[in-house]
Amino acid sequence: MPAEHEPAKGAQIHVGVIGLGTISALHMEGYRLAEDIARITAVCDTAEAAAAAHAQRLDAKAYSDYEELLADPGVDMVDVLLPHSLHVPVVQAALQAGKHVLVEKPMAPTSAACEELVCMAREAGLTFTVAENTRFVDAYLEVERLINDDAIGSVRSVRTFISGSEVERLRDATLWKGRRDGTVGGAVMDAGAHTFYLFGWLFGGVTEVRAQSAKLVEESEVEDNALVTGRLGNGGLFSAEFSFTAEIPWGERLEVYGSKGSIIVDQLVDPPVMLYKGEYDFDGNPVTSVARDVLWWKGSSIAAGVRDFVAALSAGRPPKIDPEDGVQAMRVVEAAYESIERDGARVTIEPRRA
Repeated sequence: MPAEHEPAKGAQIHVGVIGLGTISALHMEGYRLAEDIARITAVCDTAEAAAAAHAQRLDAKAYSDYEELLADPGVDMVDVLLPHSLHVPVVQAALQAGKHVLVEKPMAPTSAACEELVCMAREAGLTFTVAENTRFVDAYLEVERLINDDAIGSVRSVRTFISGSEVERLRDATLWKGRRDGTVGGAVMDAGAHTFYLFGWLFGGVTEVRAQSAKLVEESEVEDNALVTGRLGNGGLFSAEFSFTAEIPWGERLEVYGSKGSIIVDQLVDPPVMLYKGEYDFDGNPVTSVARDVLWWKGSSIAAGVRDFVAALSAGRPPKIDPEDGVQAMRVVEAAYESIERDGARVTIEPRRA
């Protein structure tokens, strides 16, 4: 990070939060956990009353226009928490204003736009990445350890399922979730960004996909269910399913089948992580280092990702989430949508660029 963009040694990082919707509470928890090195000094939302209320609680400035917040010389970095369709122009403006940027996933609606943002930040000497909480989920960190310890041998196949109900929000035309002018894409873009990041992190990425989708909520403009299958970079096969119409508490399931054993992760069961050591291990082995926490497993990982970003700024190191991995996840999303448009045809994906 060039010296002109580094916070003064020992000084707190001053944060501006743009967008005060539901997810903002979890990001603010991340800044609370990092209060020794960061403080929210400005908030922005077009709902002026909400901005004023948050500002009063945080002892921060309130803005209703993000450009005014970006002009504030007291803001070192911004956290962009807006509908997907607004990510690109706001992040571009923030980088042009010399601010470090954390943006909610997906980074941008297209891989080309993602690449442009990463390039802008690099050329400006600014720290920029996507808020991808998957890397901070305790269960997935344990899966990484088990794989690295050769607990299951070589990975042969992987299955994932992200499920929950977005039905009410998808039906509400006043919200952006079910509108193409807000979310751009549905379950594949919204949930797939997480899964495809996970595949890149643990299994060598995705080299080809076949996909199909459905729109069960009539009032919505985007798909609410999807199934994506294909091949992993490590040679194994995968299937990834996403459902926004499952009437069940929100959860994520990961099944990893290896040559010596298998790992099952399910955030809704107790224990959430089980290790199976072959065909006769009927009872399995609970991974006791990961506790069941159905209410907070995801929220804590989101807060941890935010804290890592400001810790990276403070220490002058890259954040744990490499923005190039966010770009690659969007390439897989685009390939899945291409397959859907081509009635499930196989679509290949170029490897992650160095």
